[in-house]
Amino acid sequence: MSLPLPALDAHAHVRTNVPAGDLAGLRAGVFAMTREPAEWDAALERSDSLSVWGIGAHPALARGIEAFDGDRFARELNRAHIVGEVGLDGKARVPKEAQQRVLDMVLEAVAATPRPVSLHSVAASGEVLAALRRRPVAAPILHWWRGSAAETEEAVELGCFFSFNGAEARSPKVLDLVPPERILTETDFPHSRRSDRAADRPAAVQTIEAALGERWSLDTLGVRRRVWRNLGDLFESCGTAERMPPGFIDALLTAG
Repeated sequence: MSLPLPALDAHAHVRTNVPAGDLAGLRAGVFAMTREPAEWDAALERSDSLSVWGIGAHPALARGIEAFDGDRFARELNRAHIVGEVGLDGKARVPKEAQQRVLDMVLEAVAATPRPVSLHSVAASGEVLAALRRRPVAAPILHWWRGSAAETEEAVELGCFFSFNGAEARSPKVLDLVPPERILTETDFPHSRRSDRAADRPAAVQTIEAALGERWSLDTLGVRRRVWRNLGDLFESCGTAERMPPGFIDALLTAG
């Protein structure tokens, strides 16, 4: 039996030319992230009813970092609903100075034109928090966060939301440290398949939904209602709720 609320995948990677019917068939809200400026035009031309496309520059992808233009990003931000994937990666071969330069430009633009921004922080959690302290933004989402307990506490104080996937459910590190009202569900498809075989497509968030349901003493519908309400709060914090596709608006209204 289908539930009256769709699943929410707050971070997944989807080809920009994937047929609209394939995404609609997921029957789920999806934040589709781009990894480099070359994908932005195609992403911004999409009009999927339950998928929202981000513009990003992945910190571990050299060509995306090299091609990033801050002025273009600021202009395109007016058309974009979300930002992602951006951030810092301490394991990447891309020079950290170049990564930091791009992240600073992203945060400066998002501070002026608020949008939810999905942040990568592999082996760089403290540096990402430092960047947010220097340039606060309205709606930061720490994607696949694995920071320390102290860093997690600081992130909560900074107003961050957290998108968790099956990897955190199977090997919890900070899940119990984050207030329920700051949690979103994600897959990071296709990358999370390494640690969650059930995440074989975008929106396959069953593993993390089950973990949250156990912690919150809620069934699946209750978990979805909670995370969609959290998403509504996130949108309200940057004033973009009315910009969302109709399927997202319907889900937010259903969640109450």
